[in-house]
This record gives sequence, structure tokens and C-alpha cells, in this order.
Amino acid sequence: MHSVHGSSSPKVNNESIGHTIERLEPGFSRLLLSSVLVLLAGFIDSIGYLGLGKVYLSFMSGNSTKLGIALFEADYALWATTGTVVLLFIAGAFVGTFITESWGKWHLTLILSVECVLFIFAIMLSLLFHTQYIIFPIAMAMGMQNTMHQMVAHADVGKGFVSGTLFGIGQALAKAVRGKAPASEWAVLALSWFIFVIGAALGALILAYGGLFLSLLLAALLFLVLVIPYVVYMQRTKNG
Repeated sequence: MHSVHGSSSPKVNNESIGHTIERLEPGFSRLLLSSVLVLLAGFIDSIGYLGLGKVYLSFMSGNSTKLGIALFEADYALWATTGTVVLLFIAGAFVGTFITESWGKWHLTLILSVECVLFIFAIMLSLLFHTQYIIFPIAMAMGMQNTMHQMVAHADVGKGFVSGTLFGIGQALAKAVRGKAPASEWAVLALSWFIFVIGAALGALILAYGGLFLSLLLAALLFLVLVIPYVVYMQRTKNG
């Protein structure tokens, strides 16, 4: 029987890395999709925080901190709103994962389509009732979107919560220094984080120059609609 230590030799490790990179090709299409997802997540997080009562719509770590503070300050209205956002984000993750596990090769297209429906619902709420409850369907959409994350050069990217991404950069750097992972892993994670920041900056910039929240929602919806043909192309290429 081979020992556990013997299986971690540099030769085996390099072969494993090469096999993974080959299996994940075409890497560029996955990287492009994940970049689009994190750009949108940063954009939505920014306009939600600045335009809808300082509630995050993708970054649930921030909302969890707000929940604790609201509970301490007995701000039960904020606690209820933020708590509902967190629960709907979880519900979105559940629905997205269920679709991924059940729908086969077209799951990405279906997730994006349902996400578009949720954005349309938010836009209708805004038009008809001018209510801040539009954050609820958007939070669910963001939970669904996180299930579309992609593996690129060992890096798990495309998610809208960046604490794990920043931790992953440090972890991947340590592995790269020891020759346990390719340098591309931390580079892809760093790129994902940077794109999220750019998306957040873009949302803040548009709001600062008088952009209407409804127009920003419409822009995000159009963005999602335009991604669908690309995802269909990816899935057709992947599955022949």
C-alpha cells in the first residue's frame, strides 16, 4: 500500500494541476462569465447600499454584522428588513442549487432566466408602489447568481461575497510559493476581487451623478438578458 505522504510528491501534484487545467478548458469563457457575474454583484451591492437604506444585496457578511448591531440597538425594523434579505439570499441559493442539480446541461440558462424574472418583479414593485421592498427579489436573485460560480485555474470565482476571495488570494499565494499551486490561481482570484470593486465603483458613480435607481435596475436587467446568449453558447460548446 502506498503511503499518504508518497501521494503528495511534486510529480503527482504537477500532473494533477495539469489535468485540472485541461479539464476546465475553455478557461477564458469561464473567466469571462465569472467576471460578468462579480461585476454585476458589485454594481448591485453598491446601488443597494447607497440607494436602499444601506442594506447589502449580495454581501451577506456585512448584513450579518448589521443584524448583530440592530439587535443590540433594539432596531427591530432594521433587523427584520436585513434578516429577510439574508433569508431570501439563502432561498435564492437553494433554488439555484436545486436547478443546477436537477436541470442538466441548461441549468445556467434557467438560473439566469429566473433571475431576470426576479429583476422584472423588482422593477414592477418600484413602478407601482415605489417601495423599498424591491430589495427582496433582488436579494433572492443574487443568491441564485452565486450558484453560477466557475472554476478557473483552481480558483473558485464568480461569487458576490469577497471575504472568501481575499482569503483565497492569501491561501493561493502561500501554495504557489511552496509549488503546490500555479500562480494563475491567486491571479484569477485577485482579478475577480478587482472586478467586484470596479462594479461597486460604477454603481456609486452613476448614483452620484443623478442616476435613478429604476434606470439602474433596468440596466442590470438588460445586462443579464445579454449574458443569456453567451451562456447558451458556452453550454452548447461544452456539451457538443
